[in-house]
Amino acid sequence: MNSVTFKVEKPENLRAVVARLKNDAKRYNVFFEGDNRGGRGSGYGFDGTYVVDGNFITIDVRKKPVFITKTRVEKEIRKYLSKQEDAG
Repeated sequence: MNSVTFKVEKPENLRAVVARLKNDAKRYNVFFEGDNRGGRGSGYGFDGTYVVDGNFITIDVRKKPVFITKTRVEKEIRKYLSKQEDAG
């Protein structure tokens, strides 16, 4: 299977992260819609969803380019979520 599913702790600044996702989606011309409860994004060979449940976010990348490892996908998503609002 080419999917990646994992859980991360919900960032304290989730609203800022979602706002950054929306801005970055526009900048890179990819699809993203979501809020503090969940959402979906796709582009550049990726398609995935996220669901917020309490203090955790379940991320499900259902489609990814075959040449990008699952480990790399998870690492980059974790890195993006840990960025401070002003660093994006």
